[in-house]
Parts: sequence; structure tokens; C-alpha cells
Amino acid sequence: MNTKQCPTCGGPLIQKNSVQLILAGIAFIAIGGLLMFLNFKFWPLSGFLGVIAVYLIAWGTRGKGLWCRHCKTVPFK
Repeated sequence: MNTKQCPTCGGPLIQKNSVQLILAGIAFIAIGGLLMFLNFKFWPLSGFLGVIAVYLIAWGTRGKGLWCRHCKTVPFK
């Protein structure tokens, strides 16, 4: 069995679906953009959703959807 190891703790990495992570990030951007146009009171929430969306897209692309269950990190290397 060829499993990748975490560069931080040496534990096994779990593979998440990269396409689903990217699509979830795009959906968060769309929802945040919609909230910005509904009311100015939702701007902080849409900014928070934007930060989450950027993280999900980065995890799906640069992080290749990998996740360490032991140390709870994403290897962005």
C-alpha cells in the first residue's frame, strides 16, 4: 500500500476529493457575493465566507486535498 506521509508528524495523509473542495470554495464565494448585495450588514459575514473559500480552493489545488488526521494539518508543500 503506497500511502503518503505527513511532513510534520510522519502520520498517514488522508486524500479528500479536490474537485469537491474547489466547488465548495466557489460556492462560498457565490454566497458571500450574494450576501454583499442583499444588505450592507452582511458584509462581515461575506468577508468571513471569502476567507474560508480561499482556504478551500488553496487546499484543493496546492494542498492536493491531503489532510493529516494526527496533527490536523494540510501539507501545502
